[in-house]
Amino acid sequence: MPHTSIATGSFPSRKEANQAVQRLVSGGFARNSISVHEREDDDGYDLEIHTRRANLRRAERLIHDSAPLYVVREKASDVVQSARSYPLVLLGAGILTGFLIYNLIPRQAESGRRDRRRA
Repeated sequence: MPHTSIATGSFPSRKEANQAVQRLVSGGFARNSISVHEREDDDGYDLEIHTRRANLRRAERLIHDSAPLYVVREKASDVVQSARSYPLVLLGAGILTGFLIYNLIPRQAESGRRDRRRA
């Protein structure tokens, strides 16, 4: 591949290396550009991916992401995409939330003013 860079990662187990491979593949990287090698000292696994320089930071982020954090980011991305698809629903939810918060604010300050006016 001309003009490629290599992103790498080290993992203590084959399972963690495979999870990183799955994150990369679901992130749009080709499976044939990813390789996993067992270290010679039998102390874990190394992952390499050949990618264009423009995608290097994204690949490194996916490699070094923990599985739970990756799931949270994916779900957050889905929420943002849904919000962009339905902006009026988002606006309505925001207005409803503001209305609820406004009505939950205690009215002690108002009742104190009324009592002073009566006296």
